[in-house]
Amino acid sequence: MVDVRERDSGTRGRVITYPVALRAARRRFVASGGLAMDQLTEDLWVSRATLYRVVGSRDRLLGDVLWQLAARTLDRARHDADDAAMGGVDRLLAVAQRFDDEVGLYEPLQKYLAVDPVDATRVLFGATARVHVRNVEAWAELIRREQETGDLGPLQFSVAETAFAFVRIGESVLFGSMLAGIEPDRRLGEHLRRTVLPMD
Repeated sequence: MVDVRERDSGTRGRVITYPVALRAARRRFVASGGLAMDQLTEDLWVSRATLYRVVGSRDRLLGDVLWQLAARTLDRARHDADDAAMGGVDRLLAVAQRFDDEVGLYEPLQKYLAVDPVDATRVLFGATARVHVRNVEAWAELIRREQETGDLGPLQFSVAETAFAFVRIGESVLFGSMLAGIEPDRRLGEHLRRTVLPMD
């Protein structure tokens, strides 16, 4: 954890940590559908130099914001599938469908994608922000859980490869308009996901 004591005359003694900056950045993103660092410095009452010493880079910070929001959405979808006592392929597809539905309707993210698609592409898929990587890791855990319960048959590929393909298909559904100017096709997305999972 990084603690930085602000030395500017107007904010002498101000201490911020990465979690504090992350919470403020999340509030700013939810409220505006973006993350302007100059506005964040005002929210936190620190200088730009201090903010960057704490967070490292905007991409890293925004990536953590987006991943926190995505992880919470994924958890809700997972709990819904648990409540419905679903397992195996049906459970994985239900979680993916619920996740896609919520993300597709999440106004701050949709505004971000529409206003700054170049920035969004870099943050969502780039190495610094690690949104894509963490999504793949999360899906690998979901797939392993289904294997451990015995509800999922033998995979055609490794867990890591299956999770990667599963996530890439989902990204094509969710961000097809931004990436290729095509309308997302949820039915096609489900069909393609089924192709990388065991047959029922």
